Amino acid sequence: MPIPSHQLELPALYASSPLGFLAALGTLHLTTHLLDQAPRLSWTGPDAPAILHTRQPLTYRSLADLLATQLPTQPDKDPLAVAPGILDQPRHPASGSPNDPLQMPIDEALTHLRAHAKAERDHDDNRAHWFTSLINTLSLTPGKSDKTATPKNKDAAGGTLYTLTTPYFGRSGQMTLPNNWTKAAQHCLNNPTHIHAALTRWQRVDDYAGANLDHLSTGDAHMVSHGKATQQGVPGATWLALHGFTAFRLTGNTNRPGATSWDTTNHAFTWPIWHQPHTTITLTTLLEHPDTRTHTPNPTRLHNLGVTALYTAPRTRLPYGDGPLEPGRPIPLQPDRLRNL
Repeated sequence: MPIPSHQLELPALYASSPLGFLAALGTLHLTTHLLDQAPRLSWTGPDAPAILHTRQPLTYRSLADLLATQLPTQPDKDPLAVAPGILDQPRHPASGSPNDPLQMPIDEALTHLRAHAKAERDHDDNRAHWFTSLINTLSLTPGKSDKTATPKNKDAAGGTLYTLTTPYFGRSGQMTLPNNWTKAAQHCLNNPTHIHAALTRWQRVDDYAGANLDHLSTGDAHMVSHGKATQQGVPGATWLALHGFTAFRLTGNTNRPGATSWDTTNHAFTWPIWHQPHTTITLTTLLEHPDTRTHTPNPTRLHNLGVTALYTAPRTRLPYGDGPLEPGRPIPLQPDRLRNL
């Protein structure tokens, strides 16, 4: 396959920003779905913008218009246009069921997954991949009123066990993954400039919370012109970043959930930056490589992988739930090891 010859730098999608990094992944996955030849993604360097490599030349306007074709026509009914039928689930009616409809009884989730997997085998349908990147069937939680029903004593407790969702979504208050997707999509439909701004210069919106991917969206009083605390999220970048969740495989051992690039011990997102352009397929290999997920990175091995930096962003905690990701900070690569290996 020939390497795409056209490059478009995306100045608002910075390597060191968790929201910027995830939005760049979302851009790559959406354009892969839309273009005849698979695009690729690279970075101009650490703490620098993303570059989208395509066969056909794109401008910021044409790319934004292309991405906008994947906005749902009715976000309140089904906000995920690229994989319909995933986010339009009703909340489970049982008493004590989780607030998020994607946290469904495990038997129901496996029934959905079997149907999506069959559609993928028969028709190259993409919903199985999206389902498993958002809904974790490998780690379960009891209902709110049945905390004794752990996976180890389900039969004894007689409780219902529910799936978890991706750890990249920080839940607080009444937030759910579908309603966050709906709000981001609705803002982009109401103001088409949001997607263009997501690529070039972020456009913050008062009273929009985002999806807890950006610490600046908290909008402390001293950070805004009117001097009152308010949330100031970036709808376009958030909408793209939500699509970036599909790059991370969900894992678990019944009791403990996991995900690619997510540190379950520290509740932190850790990601690499690379200079060689990657497709969605080769990027999966890079993200899952052990040398990009270690607490003691080996500079020589990272150099051989084309990785130029590693960043981490722990999840903050709020009294009522998850808080936004902290600003990304570089993980030291210990140059003395590079000389001695």
